[in-house]
Order: sequence, then C-alpha cells, then structure tokens
Amino acid sequence: MAAVVQGVIEVRALIGQAPVIVGGLAVLSRLSNPYRATVDLDLVDRLLGHLPQLEVLRAADGAEPVEPAAVLLPTRYGSVKVDVLEVRQVELDQPSDDPGDRLHASAHAWANDTATDMTIEVIRTSGERVAVTTPVAEPGPLIAMKLQAVMNRSTDKQGTDLLDIVHLVLDDTTRAAALAQIRSVEAATVQDIAIHVDLWFTRKRLQSLQRVRAVGGRDITTDDLDLVAELLTDAAQR
Repeated sequence: MAAVVQGVIEVRALIGQAPVIVGGLAVLSRLSNPYRATVDLDLVDRLLGHLPQLEVLRAADGAEPVEPAAVLLPTRYGSVKVDVLEVRQVELDQPSDDPGDRLHASAHAWANDTATDMTIEVIRTSGERVAVTTPVAEPGPLIAMKLQAVMNRSTDKQGTDLLDIVHLVLDDTTRAAALAQIRSVEAATVQDIAIHVDLWFTRKRLQSLQRVRAVGGRDITTDDLDLVAELLTDAAQR
C-alpha cells in the first residue's frame, strides 16, 4: 500500500496537479473499515489538459507502458501500476446506445467532477508514514463505476467489484452519502445505474453471491444482496 500512496505523490509531480482517485484505493479510503488491500492505482482523466495524463506518465523516467491504458510507475517503495480511465466529452455529448458504455462515461465524469479532497495515509511496519492529500471519488459515483465495470472483468475482479458495492451501500459511513448522491444525479445516469443494479443484484443475484464469496465475502448472504438491490433501486426512483 505504501507504493500505491507514493504513486499518487509521483503522479501529482508528473502531471502538475492532484490526480482524481477512483477504483480500489478510493473505495478503501471512503469506508469506515477498509476490508482489503489494493496494489494498483486508478485515476480518471477528463482530457482537459494540454496532454493526456497517460501520455505524460508513460514519458516519465523508468516508466513502462502497460496495455491498454496503464503504466508501471517506479516509486521509492517499488513499482505501482497506474490505470488511467479517460473520458472524452464526445462520449457525454453523444451518448452510446449501450447502457454499459453510457454508464462508463457518465459515472467517470461524475466521479471526476464531484471528487473531494481526502488525506490518505499508510503506516509502514517500520513506523514510517506515507501520506498524500488528493481528490477522491465520492461513494455514489464509485458505486456507479463499479456497477459498470463488472461486465467486462475476470471472475475474481467481478467479485471484488460487487463486494465493494455491498460495502459502500451497507457501511454506516458511506451509505447515506451514496444513496443521496444517486438520488440527485441526472436522470440518464440514474436510469443506467438502475439497469445494472437489476442485472447484478436481481437477475444474476446467485451468480453475484458466488463471485462475492469467492473473493472473501463469505459472510455475505442473499439477504444482504437483496437489501443492496432494494436501497439502490429506491434511490434510483424518479
């Protein structure tokens, strides 16, 4: 984890601004009880700068490109894989006919535009502290991104995404904010959220439960998934 947090510091120095953190590190930072570790760093780039952030990072000394849209970035604590999730304005102005593609663009733009500063700190076994303050995606956008990501992931990654959603919805620290944010997001985005909630927490509920339990969520039950579905579906009502 020290390499991941140090990676944020390195990225900030390279791109000249604080990066917007999404993915596993954002989830763990938001939860009251971070239930897993992460070894990767996920960023969102609205492509509003002079150069794409991925291009800048890949040009850094010692950096190694990782396809399709990542870079292995050296840090003082070891290399960290940085995935850059790009959102083009045309994807928002001319939405796809596919709800998954639409939610990918809208959820990542939502995450970028509403991220708030958090201080992320890791204490190494030596007692050394590694800390950084940077914008981190809010719980509602994180749920939307995770819902969309499940479809194209490996079995293990599907389980992690689904378990992240369960924790974000049921955690006392994130639940109220997540549901309020989903209630207030624009109608097109919330409709796509509802489609994905129905897919993964209703129609494919048993498959989702298997995926969740396979990655460590052995205490999660069908009742938990039903509650997540109920809360998210209610928040998505217009």
